[in-house]
Amino acid sequence: MKRMLLKIVIDGAIIIFVLTIILGYRALNPARMPVVITPSDLGLPYEKVEFFTDDGKKLAGWFIPSKKASSVIICLHGYPANKSDILPLIEFLYPDFSLFLFDFRAHGESTGRITHFGLKEYLDVFAAIRWLRSNPETKNAKIGIWGYSLGGAVGIISADGNNDIKALVSDSSFANFPEMITNYYKNLGPLKYVFGFLSRVLGRWVLQSDFILNSPEQRISGIRCPILIIHSQEDNFVPFEHAKRLFEKAPQPKEILITHGSHTEPACTPEYQKKVLNFFKKYLYQEGR
Repeated sequence: MKRMLLKIVIDGAIIIFVLTIILGYRALNPARMPVVITPSDLGLPYEKVEFFTDDGKKLAGWFIPSKKASSVIICLHGYPANKSDILPLIEFLYPDFSLFLFDFRAHGESTGRITHFGLKEYLDVFAAIRWLRSNPETKNAKIGIWGYSLGGAVGIISADGNNDIKALVSDSSFANFPEMITNYYKNLGPLKYVFGFLSRVLGRWVLQSDFILNSPEQRISGIRCPILIIHSQEDNFVPFEHAKRLFEKAPQPKEILITHGSHTEPACTPEYQKKVLNFFKKYLYQEGR
């Protein structure tokens, strides 16, 4: 009987370990979602751009210039997605602002084999800022960031100590990534803690870094720009509690907008658009406009 119980325990441990590797591999290697629309499909002028990160990743983006704008907003998509997924959500910002969208590494049309969930994606944002600073049309423009889900988290991490970013909208961001790993396995009951622990160990080994380093609640106190935090009370993936913690730790000036709906269906109501547009106008419009 003892041998049988021991065999069951060992077999169970092996199954859990193998499943963790399989699920972890799938998470780190997201399926490439196709680019389904372009700015021209929405009647927006645009330029295809390519630029490189400090660690050699080639990123694909769109620059949507506005003749009436003196500021530009970098728009960051979620996981696993690409720039075309957020295009319909942020088009209301045009023509008050020029827009810059790109695919994170390992997403869309950009290079890269694995995602780092924010541990390296901030380098993608820094590369986008360099492109804007090298472009004659935007070299002196004020830069804002709008980010959704993973993009919202990366926006916070990128703004930590960064003087180039003058305003930040973070929509549906997580506060603590290790918590999100455990929450990913929430349907497994108590086993979620086992899978969560093993996934964090695997992630630390593969990415050579600790996931606590890409937790926005550890970085938000260092941002140097106004921030608007947006989150749905009914978010079924990133609990609303994460937004509350981020808001508490964010420095002034800060604002919060509470929305409704699931995580996969971000709110883009007239109230949402008015709030975001006014926030960016308040902090990005040049003096005298």
